[in-house]
Amino acid sequence: MRKYIILYTLFTVFTLQAQTGNELPFQKWAPTPPMGWNSWDCYGPSVTESQVKANADYMAANLKQFGWEYIVVDIRWYVDNQKGGAYNDFNKSDFIYDEYGRYLPSPQRFPSSDNGAGFKPLADYIHSKGLKFGIHIMRGVPVIAVNQKLPIKGSDKTTADIFSGDLQCSWLRDNYTILADKEGAQGYYNSILELYASWGVDFIKVDDLSRPYHQDEIEMIRKAIDKTGRHIVLSMSPGETPIAKAEHAQTHANMWRTVDDFWDRWNLLSYQFDVCNKWAPYISPGAWPDADMLPLGQIEIYNDGGTGRWTKFTEAEQYCMMSLWTIFKSPLIFGGNMPQNDEFTNSLITNEEVLQMHKTSVNNKQWFKKNGHVAWTAEDPVSGDKYVALFNNGDDGFIDPACILYRSGNISRLSTDHGINIDIELPDDCKELYLIVNDGEDGKTNDFANWINPTLFRDNGDSLKLTDMDWEYATAGQHKVTKNKNVTDETLTINDKTFYNGIGTYSKSIILFHLPEGCVRFKAFAGLDKAGTKQPDGASVEFMVSVKDPKVKNFDINKAAAHSGRISKTMQKEGTFLDADITGAEKLYLVVSEAGDNPYYDHADWINPVIYSANGDSMLLTSLKWNSASSGFGNVQINKSIDSKPLTINGKVYANGIGTHANSVIEYDLPAGFTSLKTYCGIDDEVLSSPFGTTVEFIVFTQNPVSESAESVEIDLLELGFTGECLIHDLWQKTDLGSYTLTEKFAPLVDRHGARLFRISESTKKP
Repeated sequence: MRKYIILYTLFTVFTLQAQTGNELPFQKWAPTPPMGWNSWDCYGPSVTESQVKANADYMAANLKQFGWEYIVVDIRWYVDNQKGGAYNDFNKSDFIYDEYGRYLPSPQRFPSSDNGAGFKPLADYIHSKGLKFGIHIMRGVPVIAVNQKLPIKGSDKTTADIFSGDLQCSWLRDNYTILADKEGAQGYYNSILELYASWGVDFIKVDDLSRPYHQDEIEMIRKAIDKTGRHIVLSMSPGETPIAKAEHAQTHANMWRTVDDFWDRWNLLSYQFDVCNKWAPYISPGAWPDADMLPLGQIEIYNDGGTGRWTKFTEAEQYCMMSLWTIFKSPLIFGGNMPQNDEFTNSLITNEEVLQMHKTSVNNKQWFKKNGHVAWTAEDPVSGDKYVALFNNGDDGFIDPACILYRSGNISRLSTDHGINIDIELPDDCKELYLIVNDGEDGKTNDFANWINPTLFRDNGDSLKLTDMDWEYATAGQHKVTKNKNVTDETLTINDKTFYNGIGTYSKSIILFHLPEGCVRFKAFAGLDKAGTKQPDGASVEFMVSVKDPKVKNFDINKAAAHSGRISKTMQKEGTFLDADITGAEKLYLVVSEAGDNPYYDHADWINPVIYSANGDSMLLTSLKWNSASSGFGNVQINKSIDSKPLTINGKVYANGIGTHANSVIEYDLPAGFTSLKTYCGIDDEVLSSPFGTTVEFIVFTQNPVSESAESVEIDLLELGFTGECLIHDLWQKTDLGSYTLTEKFAPLVDRHGARLFRISESTKKP
């Protein structure tokens, strides 16, 4: 183990005191980001006592020495007949509660809780392992207690005196809102926290609390915890907690969610980067922005007869997630069933060097975001060494996140009103607007999505409804994009509210509009249509807005010698000329890429492609044998269209050329001495009558156009503040990479969707 790991035990207290200043008492209960296990990802609402104990046993034997300490029982531990993953059927639930309307653990699932023992026997077992015990609760007072007008302990009021049906949780109807101005309201929260403290609870996750932000109830919960005298860490859920309430969250909770429920889907992970960047200024000891649980290992077991599934994240994506969570200093709450962990999973959560950075680093922030790459930095407060995390965000195969102006985050049935209000400023002189609906990647269907009242605002004050404009193209993963109806031609309906103006679509969808001059703002309400949310499965999407083409290209346009831009039935229908400099090239690649909608009927023609030498010699490419030629449909044709018809563009027939179909790559070995390629290109007239969009882009390359999965990301040591030779250490691999001067280039390869994590020291500071 390196010496700086050992230093942690000597300097931690000093470091934390230096960071905190005048901290609140409860913030001292979580001086470093909490680390533990929560039952939700693997067992949902159906976890049992034996499963909790098995995970506690595993943590105590294998992970406790690395700082993992909390064992948390998640949602609906108070329902006796809870089976499987479903959790919101109030009428079929057998609730367990006491005479004061306080939930008690289900004796069927937690046998040691019988005879009024509550969670104390289980908490005692976990404490005996040297660990800490936590539970999940819902904000508010049980509906069943209100219906029976049960008394509030220590008060002459009943639960029926303190509730409101307003702002009831939209996705779990077990509880009502508690009104702070009602006599007995604080008393009820005092009574449940008193009960939890008597059980030995060390951690409480309160759900439906921070989005929407229930400030009155947050303050009552804070008072109730403090009144118990027990050090109970408070976690607020779900997210995103409003950034405007950041300071209030810091002064009332130990951790608060920054996103909605996080699962093992790349689009959710890529969304985290902007969110973490936004919340980084609010990282402080004892009060931690929470990026949510780690969906690692074996998850979604649910006690329904199945064995669950392994995380969908690739190894590269798991490195990405753990690198971001640790350098962002998020709480680390493991989601999988720990007894089933494999060697790789354990390597991620027992790396002493990474966890030391997570515990002690300061000044954690995003360094840069460019070209699909993101870098974060932090500092060791004792040595002054720098931590650097490099991320290759790549894409998800559909959307390039680098092109996105706005992202909604995941929208599902759990989202307030099943949708989100969008109000964004548009960049100066933008010419195009792309409305995108991406799949939530939950592996389900029913992703019906609506853009309600989508409106442009101009700098002269005028407004323009997008439904009054024609789009260039509009595609959807299923069905057909429709104005003023959903995609099944029914009324636009979101969360039982009907709308008469909007666009109905289905993920994965891109809708392109050309903008009139002077557009400065875009507004809409975007949400899930009832056609999907009324179904039993799925319905999870993300809404995005872009002002440049967001579609993932299979080819790196930055390497192009020439490209046409988009050609479609409405854009450059007449085709265009290309003139590419190929001086010194040994290879030539003619590429046709589908340009945004889909590859259907993307018939494309290269007309009279000729290469020229410096002395004026020329050669038709159609006389040169290619090395390889691929086409998205059919076979590449010489002097014929892809359908073996005469080459025809904009009504004119050509005798010489190449007919192909997106996506297409034709590779040639170039004879020596040729310096330019000239060609005319366009979509073949044979598809003008097709019902599909037909959009393509012609691109010329002189080097392999296929993007590599791993890319180099350069670290500028001088920009990091170093003044001399540096030693670079790879934290994940636990290896020294050697010394680098300020003039030497350090540009490590980072896998697509992956991450690298380094500790950089000046040579003179080497222990």
